[in-house]
Amino acid sequence: MRLMSSRRWRFVTLMGCLTITTGVAAQPVPSSRSLVVLATTDVHGHLRGWNYYDARPDRARSLAAAATIVDSVRRAHPGGVLLVDAGDLLQGTPLTTVASRASIATPHPVIAAMNAMRYDAAAIGNHEFNYGLPLLRRVLTQARFPFLSANATALDPRDAFPAWRLIRRGDLTIGVIGATTPGVMVWDRDHVRGRVRYDAIAPALRTAAAAVRRAGADVVVAVVHAGLDGAASYDTVSSGLPGENVVGQLPRDVPGLDLIVYGHSHREMVDTVVNGVRLMQPRNAAATVGAATLNFTRVAGRWRLTSSSATSLQVDGHVESAAVLRVTEAAHRAAMAYAAESIGVSPVEWRSQLARATDLPLTDLVGEVMRRVSGAQLAASPAFSLDASIDSGTVTVAKIARLYPYENTLRAVRITGAQLHAFLEHSARYWNTWSSGGTSSLVNSKVPGYNADMVVGATYDVDLSKPTGQRIRALVVNGTPVIAGDSFTIALSNYRQTGGGGYAMLAGAPLVYESRGDIREMIVDAVRKAGRLDPADWASVNWRIVPAEAEAAAKASFARSGNERRSDGAPFNGTRLRVIGMNDFHGAFETRLGANGRPLGGAGAFVAAIRRAQAGCIAPACYSVIVDGGDEFQGTPASNLAYGRTVVTLMDSIGVAASALGNHEFDYGQDTLRARIAQASYPILSANLRDTLGNVPSWIRQDVIVQRGPLKVGIIGVSTIETPNTTRAVNVTDLRFIDPAPVVSARAQALRAQGADVIVVTGHVGGFCTAGATCTGEIFQMVNRLTSRVDVVVSGHSHSYLNTRLRGVPIVQARSRGEAIDIVDLAIGDSTAWQAGDINASRVLSADVLDVMADTITADPQATRIARRAVDAVASIIAQPVGRILTDMRRDGSQYALGNLVADAMREAANSDIAVMNNGGIRANLLAGDANFGRLYEVQPFGNTLYTLKVRGSDLRTYLSRLVAGASLRAHVSGVQLRFDPARPADARLIDVRVGGKAINPKRIYTVTLNDFMVMGGDGLGLAGVALETTPNEIVDLDALIAYIRARPLGVAAPLVDRIVPVTP
Repeated sequence: MRLMSSRRWRFVTLMGCLTITTGVAAQPVPSSRSLVVLATTDVHGHLRGWNYYDARPDRARSLAAAATIVDSVRRAHPGGVLLVDAGDLLQGTPLTTVASRASIATPHPVIAAMNAMRYDAAAIGNHEFNYGLPLLRRVLTQARFPFLSANATALDPRDAFPAWRLIRRGDLTIGVIGATTPGVMVWDRDHVRGRVRYDAIAPALRTAAAAVRRAGADVVVAVVHAGLDGAASYDTVSSGLPGENVVGQLPRDVPGLDLIVYGHSHREMVDTVVNGVRLMQPRNAAATVGAATLNFTRVAGRWRLTSSSATSLQVDGHVESAAVLRVTEAAHRAAMAYAAESIGVSPVEWRSQLARATDLPLTDLVGEVMRRVSGAQLAASPAFSLDASIDSGTVTVAKIARLYPYENTLRAVRITGAQLHAFLEHSARYWNTWSSGGTSSLVNSKVPGYNADMVVGATYDVDLSKPTGQRIRALVVNGTPVIAGDSFTIALSNYRQTGGGGYAMLAGAPLVYESRGDIREMIVDAVRKAGRLDPADWASVNWRIVPAEAEAAAKASFARSGNERRSDGAPFNGTRLRVIGMNDFHGAFETRLGANGRPLGGAGAFVAAIRRAQAGCIAPACYSVIVDGGDEFQGTPASNLAYGRTVVTLMDSIGVAASALGNHEFDYGQDTLRARIAQASYPILSANLRDTLGNVPSWIRQDVIVQRGPLKVGIIGVSTIETPNTTRAVNVTDLRFIDPAPVVSARAQALRAQGADVIVVTGHVGGFCTAGATCTGEIFQMVNRLTSRVDVVVSGHSHSYLNTRLRGVPIVQARSRGEAIDIVDLAIGDSTAWQAGDINASRVLSADVLDVMADTITADPQATRIARRAVDAVASIIAQPVGRILTDMRRDGSQYALGNLVADAMREAANSDIAVMNNGGIRANLLAGDANFGRLYEVQPFGNTLYTLKVRGSDLRTYLSRLVAGASLRAHVSGVQLRFDPARPADARLIDVRVGGKAINPKRIYTVTLNDFMVMGGDGLGLAGVALETTPNEIVDLDALIAYIRARPLGVAAPLVDRIVPVTP
């Protein structure tokens, strides 16, 4: 038989209960009956299952789908249903924005939908005032039901709201009373000042409850737009206003209540009873319908409430009401057109996930627009949404609307240095205090993210190791430290300027600028005027979290989890697939220090980060799959001396589903590679690998389908076509690496035909994205030329940070050596775009590359044991002392001291005139201190042997000219100095060559030392065809480096870097 989902079972059970409790017609005077109260709240304009920001269906949030639930309940319980809403209906999506601008004669789509659903009553929410009282008054006249607010007092009768309404269901009389949070007096002060006053909720509801009881109510239902409990977001002392979140007190403070339906806080409460009164808050954005069943018994001729229960009915999975769709169609079309309007183009993707933990261009954009429009010195604004992003390419109104979702207007005030400092300290309350080794969340759950402002135009540190009120350090404006008596102008939203968020220090600050236009439209106008949205035009370095460990912990607080919420607070409720990616592990079992001295990676921390990502993905709502982008083995003694066996053991323990075949997988030879493939319980894939006859080799797989719950995940592996030039050529002479795009397209289509729900490409194929948004490389060329849809690409090979999208496809790469992981969440389900085969449609919910900071995560014990065994097995070899390094030598840029040191060691070992070392063969930093075999092995792990070549001076000059002809320098030299003009054509850049301090002699024969990888053409740095003689030295490159260091018992300092010198004549 077919089993029902739990959600569907609850719905059918409710229907059954309602049918059972309906009065029987044969009983003229029933002794019992029931009433079902259906409720919504904080709908915020989500009338239809459509996401205007991303232009895609959103079945999880739809008042039209809620209408279908309401109709079903009414059919099951005729004459026994009450439908109410707890407020915040008229603002929240592009649909409501467009509706606010419509002509007076046009019916408001929210009211039209609610009329079609036959609502009985609604509370006034604070966002109902966002567009002003004239619009609200017009909207209310269109409603066929009352909007209630008992604690409002209107000076103009036209602005008055009723406190209560009696509603009859048969012989049952229901009193519905309403109330609104007094915060309206702060947040929309300009709209209500002198017209409407809001007082405390409890006294007003006491009066209203007593009134409806006197009027004959058998049961009293309160619809209240206020939170359950907690401090107000405004300063109640300076504002003189009552509390914001008081619902939890009402069952004790207001006699006579039977049910409270409340909203405002966007936190669902399904079934709670306080002091005998049932409380219920449905999920916001029309994601659920709250359903409370109230059971009555007739006592002395009156109905008395004897019991109650409540449940939550999700709208996802329900068809949308034709009646609601019909009355909202015109507004829907207008909203889609408004949201899709192109206003500019961005060369780069703008992200906001970490916007509260680090200064990002996306938040700077908002602040800079506010500052420039107002003329203020400073500007303050929060990161409203951590899901907001602007993809590279066309920028639409919808993207800006998500970035700034509220109808706030712009103001500027004059403040002192003391006020600025107090303002920033108040904002810093968003964080808990950090302590080394602490495991609790750094985010203070009592402070909403929209009340944590960041200031543009000043620089400052937020020291989270200090207690609240003592965190702001190094506060500087215009290069001068701020003192208490300084004076500044600061741009703010009207919400903040009037005290919203509890920023009491702004009270009394003189107003110097005011605009009636809303900030969102100012941002839209700024982007439209600029045309090109470049971060360089808006971004500035304003603030940072200190110390560095606290910053890392703050960033970690925003790692994606299975219950993340969208920008309006509504969770994503559909099934998702979480793709967890890694690449270029290179046998990095042990933690290493980053450039800033912080410990990165290490098997224990790396796997712990993966486990944390898995823990945030809980079935059946979410399923995860782990893929690897290749180059697992080569790189450390613990891996290389075991020929990669230890790494495969680790990857098996992680649960890798599939790995791409990397170029360094060939470094031990094909026989060893095949042994590792046989050892691994996961497949190592390469769809574009062929033998000399053009066939797929029998020992490699192109792709695989893995099962994750009900999902079939197709995974395609790809190898870089550069493999013959990036491993020893002799190891791949019988293989060919073909163009991956046609192959991936064909395999994606084949996997779809085999039932794959999702296609993941894991490719040892690299690329880079510059700060100016230009992305180049093999991976981007491949994705640009795909003719079949893939859903995500996990990249490797280039050891770069990639987190971008091309043609709707997220492309991620997590640097290397286990120092970061990729987390990409994909929505699973059908849509028109996918069904139509649109290869540019995107399923991505989020895509992140998260650093693995070993000091902010507890190491995974199993991975730690595997790593310890691998390292201990070679410990005696690793520990062999070699010498002392006097200065840090890091691989920074394209020319660095460590590269010169390696080249010097090669030249000295071979006793040659010149040595050239490819940058790709230098794999780790060499830090000051005692150097043992293990540390040097990580610098040069490939075991390449040295060759000496004899070359005529004229040919040598041509070869050296090639070294400076590319877009970047890819080699280091010893024994020679090159001067070149990068502005000249590639073949004419070399200006001067000095060998041993003398000008190169075109007729002289010079000796040149290269490693065997280069001799065979690796990295395009060989001397094939021009060498007069090539002689193997039988010296391994690592041995040459060790000998060089041992020959200097007093220690080795960093060689001078200036050997390949760019000049401007």
